[in-house]
Amino acid sequence: MKRFLPSLLLFALLFFVPSTTLGAPTHQGDSSDPPMSITVLGYGTASAAPDSVSVNLYIGEQPTYGPGGPELSFVEPADLDEVGDFLAEQGIDVNSIEINYLSRNYAYGPSSFAGEVAFSFDELDRLLSLMQELVDEMEGRRGPTIQGANMIFRVEDCPALELEAMRAALDDARQRASTMASLLDMSLGRVISVSEDVSPVGAIRPAGGCIAHAGQTATGGYYLMGSASSLENSPSEVEVAIMLKATFSLKP
Repeated sequence: MKRFLPSLLLFALLFFVPSTTLGAPTHQGDSSDPPMSITVLGYGTASAAPDSVSVNLYIGEQPTYGPGGPELSFVEPADLDEVGDFLAEQGIDVNSIEINYLSRNYAYGPSSFAGEVAFSFDELDRLLSLMQELVDEMEGRRGPTIQGANMIFRVEDCPALELEAMRAALDDARQRASTMASLLDMSLGRVISVSEDVSPVGAIRPAGGCIAHAGQTATGGYYLMGSASSLENSPSEVEVAIMLKATFSLKP
C-alpha cells in the first residue's frame, strides 16, 4: 500500500499538470507590423514607321427606302470577286485577299449587310494611288460602291516595339512610386509584383500593345481588347503602349 500511494500521486501530477516541454510550441500573437508597400500605375509608349497595312473595304448598294424605312439589300458575290481580281491585277498578294459575302455595312449601321474585301499591302507609298484607282474602277462599272474602309498600319517586329514600351512603363512606375514614397518620408524597396493592364479603360490612356493590334485582324470584326483608338496609327507612325501595375516595398 505504501508503494502504491506514491505511484498514484505521480500519475495524478502527470495527468492534470499541462506540459510545456512536449508537443507543438504555443503560438503567440506576432507583434511586428506587416511590411509596408505601395502600388502604382506605369505607362510607356514606343513607335516606329509601319511596314504594311491591313485594309478592310465595305462594299454595298445604296439603300432604298420604302414605307417601313431602309430596305435590306445584298451585294452579288460576282461584284466582290471582281474587286478581288482587280486587286490581284495591281500586284496584291492573292493569299492576303479575303472576301466575305455577308458582312456588316458600317456606313449605314450594324443592321444593314454588305460585302467585305480585306487585303494586306506593304507598298505604302502606293497606297493612296491604289485606293483612288479602285474607287475609279468601281464607279466606272456603275455597280456597288465602297461605303466604308478601315486601315490598320502594322510593324513587322511588334514584340521589339512592345519591349521598349514595357521598359518605359516600368521606369514610369518606379518614378511615380519613388515620388510617393518621398511624400511619406520613406524610400523605395524591391519590386514585389507587376501585372499588365490591357483594359480598354485606363487612368491615362488605353493600353495598346501588340495584343491590341492583333485583335484588329478579324474580318468583319470589331476592335477587341486593349483598343488602340487613342494611339497613333498612320502611314508614318505606329504606336504601341503598355500600362502596368507595380507594387514596391517601402523602407523607413
